[in-house]
Amino acid sequence: MGSVKWSTLILQAQSQAVNLSASSCYVPHFSSMQYLNYGAAVSEVEVNLLTRETTILQSDILYDCGQSLNPAVDLG
Repeated sequence: MGSVKWSTLILQAQSQAVNLSASSCYVPHFSSMQYLNYGAAVSEVEVNLLTRETTILQSDILYDCGQSLNPAVDLG
């Protein structure tokens, strides 16, 4: 089996309606829902299909906790 260009692989997946993402939704028990917050996370990973080795290339996490208590802490 020869190498395949990434763009070709993605176009083939798109044309066959293959979902290349995973998602989840967590709904806490009603008694703990005293406030609402939102978050999202995305990770780009590389999977070696021969060895099953996975490498995390990049992860981005976003969390919205509402009004800031201390803007200086938010800046890092």
